[in-house]
Amino acid sequence: MSILLLWRYYRVALRTFAIGLGITVGLQIWLNIQHKHYAQTQLNQLALSYAERVQYQLEEENHILQGLQSAFIANTNLTNQAFTQILKQQNIQGHFPNFVSIQFIREIQSINLESYTRSRQLENPSFTVKTTSPRPVYQIIDFLYPDGPNTHEQIGLDISDQTLNLIAIEYSRDQGRAVTSAIAPLKNAEKSPLGFIINLPIYMPNKGATNQIERRAAFIGSINAVLSIENIINWLGKDLNKNVRIQLQDTGSTSGLIEAKKISIFYPKPGQLQPQAFNELSAHALIQFPGRQWSVRLFAHQSAFPQQNIFKYLIWVLGLILSTAFAVLLQRQRNSHESALDLAEQITQDLRKHEQHFQQMAQLAEQSRDLIISRDLQGNIVYANQAARIYFSDHSPILLGQNKPLLLSAELAINSIPIRQECQHRNADGELHYFELTLFPLYNQEGLHEGSAMFAHDISQHKELLVELQNSRERFTSLLELATDWYWEQDTHFRFTQISAGFFKTHPIDRSLLLGRCRWEMGDDQLSTENWRAHKAQLDAQQNFYNFIYTLNVNEHRIIICSSGQAYFNEKNEFLGYRGISKEIASNNEHAALQEQIASILNSMADGVIAVALNGEVEYMNPAAIHLLNCRTTAVLGKHIDRIYRVISLEEHSPLVSLIHLTLSAIETSPPPREVLLLSTHRQSMPIKESVIHLKNSKGTLVGLALIFRHLKT
Repeated sequence: MSILLLWRYYRVALRTFAIGLGITVGLQIWLNIQHKHYAQTQLNQLALSYAERVQYQLEEENHILQGLQSAFIANTNLTNQAFTQILKQQNIQGHFPNFVSIQFIREIQSINLESYTRSRQLENPSFTVKTTSPRPVYQIIDFLYPDGPNTHEQIGLDISDQTLNLIAIEYSRDQGRAVTSAIAPLKNAEKSPLGFIINLPIYMPNKGATNQIERRAAFIGSINAVLSIENIINWLGKDLNKNVRIQLQDTGSTSGLIEAKKISIFYPKPGQLQPQAFNELSAHALIQFPGRQWSVRLFAHQSAFPQQNIFKYLIWVLGLILSTAFAVLLQRQRNSHESALDLAEQITQDLRKHEQHFQQMAQLAEQSRDLIISRDLQGNIVYANQAARIYFSDHSPILLGQNKPLLLSAELAINSIPIRQECQHRNADGELHYFELTLFPLYNQEGLHEGSAMFAHDISQHKELLVELQNSRERFTSLLELATDWYWEQDTHFRFTQISAGFFKTHPIDRSLLLGRCRWEMGDDQLSTENWRAHKAQLDAQQNFYNFIYTLNVNEHRIIICSSGQAYFNEKNEFLGYRGISKEIASNNEHAALQEQIASILNSMADGVIAVALNGEVEYMNPAAIHLLNCRTTAVLGKHIDRIYRVISLEEHSPLVSLIHLTLSAIETSPPPREVLLLSTHRQSMPIKESVIHLKNSKGTLVGLALIFRHLKT
């Protein structure tokens, strides 16, 4: 039968079938576009994940180098054995696969080269300095870890001819911070792989290093961590998707180390580079570390992220079945031409409406911010919208087909009525989210239960607002409890506009005598004019003030008051005045007598006593503490405790965390006393026994710490 005859007798059927087939193709194209967007999102997340892993690894290595830097600063005469022991304790070879070696490079003046060589030969008779040409200053590899057959010959080597490394060392020395060199072949490593070096400067302790001249004068040397690019790729290669290509670039963005260059690709090698295909997706993410910026780029076809074929096959099956059914139906009505045309038009409109409705529902579900999950009777996930795929991408990259609960075990239950319930879930980043779940049963046209649907609405912001409201209430309650006597408010001219009733219950003073007046209008001559002028300047600058003590003189009432105030503003940041709390304190004579009694006790003690505020600043030192630390009172008050009080272990002579930090980290308990070595300001050490106690006010509130120590005479 010829094509013309087929068209003549089955025109309606062929036309209807072609229309149905075209609609099916259109739906398939739309699904392909959605899958491409999904694949691009997955590739972007994968690039970000690789970048974060590499950056986290480099930050951990930098922390170890900073710890080694602190050890050198604490003991500039650190030995090679102690250097090796510290790195072994960190298990750096096991934790960091991109690690090649760590070196301590010491800066030696040419006039000191011979004496330095003799001192090193006392520890290692085979030690020699390897130089290429005479220089005024040498950069000598003093310590090296690991010290193996392939690396031992580098000890004593002058690296002054290694231009990139030397530039990085000099820049880190002048800037006083860590710096990373450019990518270059590691000449001293086996097969000279590509790598880079992280440099940290070491300065003499107790010497100023605030500018470039002082840093150069105090410079001892630098710690160099040699890292391999190939090892980083091998480490990432364990998790790399076989269908995803990776490319590493140096973006040329530096922190002043060298002149910024154009973007350069250092992995893969130039001979192994592949151009991006026409239909290939790409994603990139940045890696930041000291003095340099990299970019990781991923390339993959969208087929590398497979989609569930159930919708693809379902569309084609439904499209072919519906197209065939409608074609047969219309063909049987060919004898009534007008009726057939009307029916075909109506069916076409219904198909278009059905397609439009399907697309609208699909777009609504995909664009919804709520998580939408659909399961069959066996609990397998058959659909997850974009919000659900993004939220669970780290926990479950592929949701379709899974039969495990994602938020709540009730997801797998078979219910005949909708269920609403709240739950909480912590994502892969550790963030806690609160959801309001609604579980709906799904029925087919025959009314048979065929699955369930879950709608999860994120109510974390609502929960946070409730928690913030509760915290605000608790803070307000705490403020009222702290305001043991009374609170007050002032206007923009610093006149009292409100005073709480507690003050007038304690003192029979007419309220009108205080309201509308300034603080200095009711004070006596106990404060000097200069003190009142300083207080007014503080108020004019709209600064907070604390524990301002003055004498209130009203109607023959003389009351010593301690006030603390805070400036407050409206929504437009316009100054409205001050509000604060005040309390009555003992008389000046009683207060001074009590202070003299306490000072006499502390001054007569043989043990050293240091009073420290909660922020770590020294507030008081008795004479015994000043004698043991060999310092002056004016030089230490107001400074942080870590700058004047440092201890090391008795056995290993390694730096210890101070008892002040240990107590603040566990505020409810105090660490037990311990015996350590105290380092004085002249780097001399003495054995001491130290302990710490809490300092609390009359209400039991912690206001500071007291460090007590005494000399252990051997």
